[in-house]
Amino acid sequence: MKRSRTLMAAVCGGLSIACASTSIAMVHRTSRLAAGMFVDHAAQRASTASSRTQADARSWWSAFEDPAMDRLMAASNGANGSSAEAGVAAAYIALKVKTLELGYLENTRSAVARQTMLIKGAALPHDDFAQQLAQRQSSAQATIEKLQAQRASYIAYLARQCHMTEAALGEMLADALQDKSLPRFAAEVPRELPMAVLANRNDVNLAAALYDADPTAMPSGTIDAEAEEAQNIEVPGKPLYARAVAQAREQVAEALRRLQMQSDIANTAYARVVNARTGFKASKQRRDRGEISEVQLMEDFQGLLLDLHVLAAANGELALAWVVLMGSIGSGASIDTIADPRSAQVEQTGLTGQIGQLPFLHKVSRKLRNP
Repeated sequence: MKRSRTLMAAVCGGLSIACASTSIAMVHRTSRLAAGMFVDHAAQRASTASSRTQADARSWWSAFEDPAMDRLMAASNGANGSSAEAGVAAAYIALKVKTLELGYLENTRSAVARQTMLIKGAALPHDDFAQQLAQRQSSAQATIEKLQAQRASYIAYLARQCHMTEAALGEMLADALQDKSLPRFAAEVPRELPMAVLANRNDVNLAAALYDADPTAMPSGTIDAEAEEAQNIEVPGKPLYARAVAQAREQVAEALRRLQMQSDIANTAYARVVNARTGFKASKQRRDRGEISEVQLMEDFQGLLLDLHVLAAANGELALAWVVLMGSIGSGASIDTIADPRSAQVEQTGLTGQIGQLPFLHKVSRKLRNP
């Protein structure tokens, strides 16, 4: 079969876009903000007043080190208050993820269209392959339209929160949406947290005020996400205050478990992308030697796009898990706003269930050879 190197350069040129900035290796330096949230409360009290002022001046989202998120927060902060910050961060992360996914699906649609053109008049190893391609193309188009609608809803939500028109918001986020990287929290995923972080929570401080307790006198100990049962730590004060602290501790532990789980998922997805890239490079070399057809190369390309798609969703979930953790340790973010995106009035802000929404991205066959 005649090879079209020119077309392949165009189609696979999209691969450089699809593959750009997909590494999820977390930043191994811890930002001052993240360090301030995780260190022992006694150490914080021992620090100088100027150091505390500098740490307090940095909001939790600054640890993502994302200028566009900073601009969104600045634009939305005036009338919305801290309760809306989590919704803004979640919508922005989801918008970035959907933008990446849209690019991958458009590349998939192009690859399927190329396969359809190549198999015309050719003897196929499977009688239903042409029908499969038609179904893939139809499903891809339907999902692209769904992603476009979801992106539009996120943009509309962010525009309302930032008190600007959608056109103005689009201009403000233009460079950020062209950038194929996703926001990363500049800290390693902690294995445990000190009990002292609970003193930052509004509910703990309210309970302390009601029951005459000192939230800064939090007992020593840790919040361990891996422990099946919480350590029996005696909290000084009245029983209802101790109960409030225990409930807060369980919420933080759950947020930490979610973060650790999403980190593992994202690392696994990244490893799959590394292998898929290597496999696709080998496929291109085999195509150049005439060992496989261009139809098969496009099939392998779709497999790589699927792995990239999964990685984008995993990275988005990881970023959202950081937002949830920051909310759980008293950043002012509402856990419910992110855990239940409907409360933020943003359709499908959560990124779970992505693969179930993509029926055309089935397990790509590796058996198709030289139709």
